[in-house]
Amino acid sequence: MTLYVASLFLPYTIDFEAAGIWRGQGDFDGSNPPPHEVEGRLAELHEEALRKGPSMAPGATTEYERIFKPPHALKSAADEPRGPSSTETPVESWGSRPKFKQPMSKATNPPDSSILSRPGSTEPSVDRKADDLDSDEPITPQALLSDAKWIVKSAVQGNGGLRNAIDAAARAGIVKDKAWVGTLGMPTDSLEEHTRNNIALQLKEEFDSLVVFVGDSEFEGHYFHFCRNVLYPAFHYQMQESPRHKEYEDHSWKQYVKLNEMFAETIAAQWKPGDRIWVHDYHLMLLPRMLRDKLPGAEIGFFMHTAFPSSEIFRCLSARKTLLEGMLGANIIGLQTAEYVYHFLHTCSRILRLEVSADGVYLPDRLLPVKAFPMGIDLDLMNHQRQLPEVKEWVSKISERYQGKHLIVGRDRLDAAGGVKQKLLSYEKFLKRYPEWRDNVVLVQVASSSALDLTDLETQITKIAMRINSKYSTLTHQPLVLLKQDITFAQFLALMSVAEIFIITSLREGMNLSGHDFVVCQDGTSGGPQRYGSLILSEFTGSASIWSGYELLVNPWDYVQCADTINRALCMSAEDKEKNWHFLASRMAKHTASMWCDTYLKSLRQAYEIQASRELHTISSLSMDTVREKYNQSCSRVFILADQTIFPSLRKREEVSTGGNQEVLSMIAALSSDPKNTLYVTSSRTPQQLELSLADSPHIGLIAENGAFLREPGQSKWQQLLDETNTRDWRRGIQKVMEYFQERTEGATIEERHFSITFNYKAAVDKELAIRQAAELNDQINSARGNVPIRAVLTDGAVTVEPTNVTKATTAELALQRISSQPNHATPDFLFIAGNSRSDEALFKWANRIEREGRFQNVISVTMGTQAITAAATVLDDSETLINVLASLVV
Repeated sequence: MTLYVASLFLPYTIDFEAAGIWRGQGDFDGSNPPPHEVEGRLAELHEEALRKGPSMAPGATTEYERIFKPPHALKSAADEPRGPSSTETPVESWGSRPKFKQPMSKATNPPDSSILSRPGSTEPSVDRKADDLDSDEPITPQALLSDAKWIVKSAVQGNGGLRNAIDAAARAGIVKDKAWVGTLGMPTDSLEEHTRNNIALQLKEEFDSLVVFVGDSEFEGHYFHFCRNVLYPAFHYQMQESPRHKEYEDHSWKQYVKLNEMFAETIAAQWKPGDRIWVHDYHLMLLPRMLRDKLPGAEIGFFMHTAFPSSEIFRCLSARKTLLEGMLGANIIGLQTAEYVYHFLHTCSRILRLEVSADGVYLPDRLLPVKAFPMGIDLDLMNHQRQLPEVKEWVSKISERYQGKHLIVGRDRLDAAGGVKQKLLSYEKFLKRYPEWRDNVVLVQVASSSALDLTDLETQITKIAMRINSKYSTLTHQPLVLLKQDITFAQFLALMSVAEIFIITSLREGMNLSGHDFVVCQDGTSGGPQRYGSLILSEFTGSASIWSGYELLVNPWDYVQCADTINRALCMSAEDKEKNWHFLASRMAKHTASMWCDTYLKSLRQAYEIQASRELHTISSLSMDTVREKYNQSCSRVFILADQTIFPSLRKREEVSTGGNQEVLSMIAALSSDPKNTLYVTSSRTPQQLELSLADSPHIGLIAENGAFLREPGQSKWQQLLDETNTRDWRRGIQKVMEYFQERTEGATIEERHFSITFNYKAAVDKELAIRQAAELNDQINSARGNVPIRAVLTDGAVTVEPTNVTKATTAELALQRISSQPNHATPDFLFIAGNSRSDEALFKWANRIEREGRFQNVISVTMGTQAITAAATVLDDSETLINVLASLVV
């Protein structure tokens, strides 16, 4: 069995050994010299950098900054073979690597360049040799690339956290056979077919990778336009209404669809029964549905690494329904936190009008689980990397440069969601409020590149940095080092080991594993002067969810709070620092990279098996002969039948007395008259309604209001299983909410019972409006219920709000205990359950548990039609078929 890991970027890319068509001119061997070999070249390279334009903090450039300015040949931190465990894809200028020699993009659309121009030419640049100047034939990129040598290298782009997690799972034996599926992260239009074939072959055979070759224009439209300028801002609560945004969305949607289709075709061509597919992140939201259409029986998982926004944000996307439906093609959907799960479920309910619960989304044929799987880091890998000689050299070098200083470190993407601006404003506020720290605190802020056009943001950040350094710098001290570039991974680990504080002020982020890295680096084994440093963490990062209750969580918009928290961390005692560190480390140890893979893949397999089993049961009908055989072999039988399964049109007493209903009454009366049989009818109706309908059947037990009332067979007294006084407050509030929606839905009615309230819109004049109103009502109640033990259930034509602490299952268990405790009564060995609504789900799960525990020799559960009742064991077409099955048991 192969696990196909589908991510936009492969962990590998191609570096060509040729000249003339590249912007990137890095060393072909990819060497990364240690600090002692680099130091002599720093001054020259720094002067060159200043001539080209500053990438470091403006103002007084000191030795404190120069130490972090690497030569162009050095690897990016994201380029390390086991790079930083970021959950966000690093972004570079596609086709213009400073590291690799790769073709330039030939993309010409979308969108129109007059509206969405990108800096730099999109036409390939060709340097012609002197002896070719007189040639009549132009030198094309294809010609230069045709015979060029190339090698496979670790890619800059890609989700480093995902790669590390898969590698950790492979080492642990969790993943035994895998294949990456993705793009090379570089333009490929200039490559001839034989070059593509050779690259694809080597990556498949030697690197377990399937290359998806995407046209340059398709990739530009998909990634830079739709993903980075439409989806990414929306998912990070940065959506803005502008002509530019609208053009991106209109022009690039087709490219987004096209790229997802190419991934689906690549995977479908390789997939075989037993293989598993794991799709990752917002770049491939359509892929699960496309794969489901091509491979109906495939095991497909989807995991969203980025944050998932509220429905108010998501509903602004014009492709909102298609994107959601694409994700729903999976067998299970995973997100980073419970908050994102809530937002996703809320969005499905509101936009697709699907019924949702805490377990997932109810689709017509199945329950799709939606769960939180917080990602973690590879602790073994981190511990190995930070002991490397290069890291130790940088630890020594940085410690020496910042000796006597309190070092604060931050590393974020330079975009609005990264919160760099808010961090600098908070730091400025800190220096103003606490002057005693001005001369001995340094903030080193690394701001890596972004694909978004954020000129205004960069200008604002530059101005803030200049203001801080111009106001608080001295001849011997600079309080802020702003690096608008990434650093090597060795430098990153060294900074984490030396820092006293690591500060993350993201405005919204899927997880952010940098905080995990910092905690590991602060155990005191990296050789730095610091131990048990303080992590200041934005409450809007996904990682804040696993560290709930941590005392240094901050709101990045509250600059005063952030400033005070910096001061608090600096003043904290060694004992408190160690206590906080152990809190963080213990929580983090429960969410490692390999654990994340293991938990998700086990959940995927469980969901797949349940859904596959459900499909098999849907195909086969309940065998009447099998039921009769088990029935005749049993000594004590219990039947629990939902009223709508035997009386599908039952509404009032008069309907029972007429036609086919009277025949059904006679049949169940005969069934209950057998001393070996005990029969209960369950209903959502009140005791009075149910009793009136079945007044002629005194030997039948009754369960009313979905379990709130029980009347034993042969008795006239009802037992109330809930205290009505405890439900008055929430029923009063729900009544007001329903009245609001009733006023806006002509023909809708409100039915109040003892322990539940129903908004009935079957007789609504405007059916379409009523459906929208019901979905909104259902969503509002489930969203606002908090800790109140109630739930709203959306069914065909109604929204019912009922308690969750009593169900049909809890009442059935009580009835079963009473039957078993009766003197001279044989232990029940045959259980038959029939239901056809969502309220019967708990009853079916209860029956399955009883069967697993071996309490009954024979357990039969059946539902009607193709309802998404996952716990039902068998399916019948309709109520008439069920009645025929029951009638065959009556002798």
